[in-house]
Amino acid sequence: MKPDIFGTVAIIAILITVLISGCTGENPPITGSGSMAATQQVTQATIRQTILVTPVPTMPGCAYPPLNPWTWVPESYEPVTTTKIPPEPGAMVSKADLFGTPSLKWEEYAYFQKIRSLPDSHGISRMEKTRKMHQGRPAIHENHTYFLLIEGMSEELADTTMDDMYYDEYGNMISMHRRVIRNGEFLEDADRPPVNMSRGTPDCSGTVFALRYTFVGKDPVTVPAGHYPDAMKYTRKDIDESFPGKETLLTYWIDPAVPEPVKIVIDDPREGLLFTYELRGRG
Repeated sequence: MKPDIFGTVAIIAILITVLISGCTGENPPITGSGSMAATQQVTQATIRQTILVTPVPTMPGCAYPPLNPWTWVPESYEPVTTTKIPPEPGAMVSKADLFGTPSLKWEEYAYFQKIRSLPDSHGISRMEKTRKMHQGRPAIHENHTYFLLIEGMSEELADTTMDDMYYDEYGNMISMHRRVIRNGEFLEDADRPPVNMSRGTPDCSGTVFALRYTFVGKDPVTVPAGHYPDAMKYTRKDIDESFPGKETLLTYWIDPAVPEPVKIVIDDPREGLLFTYELRGRG
């Protein structure tokens, strides 16, 4: 039986979205809603960051909504660690300070996929986000469109996958609907189970201060959106405790003038996955 190439890639696309948004990693899961234990976790995380980052981000013990839909960082957060001045190589910074709270409507990336035992592919990934009511409550509407072309195939066989997802104010997925079109015909047009984002209400675990990103050094990069001579390279490891030895390395190129990564590389040697995202535009 031949593998369902398009179906496999579509599923992996959702997993990539979760990885990029920082839903998994070396950090403890979000638990509690303001308990003494949760507050102690925040204190410990802040103490650890004091050693590595100066100045230290200042936030209340628990991070409450509204969260920025692009980073899931509280809108009230004011970054104090600037990316305009590179830290020392090996220093670690938080997600909140690295990305801040950008105000965007859309972003678009060119991406390239290498998956073991499958042909290489490339395409375009476009994300649009708006705030609206859903099921009677405020929500974030995320529309993610992927255009995917398998190398060696004609454009008529390219897949366009459109995922409509709704999240609550804490970043937990409420619902998801997927449409897949190939050569003008729907291959899928149905609801899918929401992805478990493992996000609590509110965040009292210190995840906002998580030490996820390690500065590697200044690394100029050219992508479809332009040349970024001041780009800085950061890495983050995602570890799946359910599978000993399974580790995904994410590499980001950050430019001080751009509110999102200009380039992202996701490498999982154990699973034979290599994905590259290059910024095409934003607005």
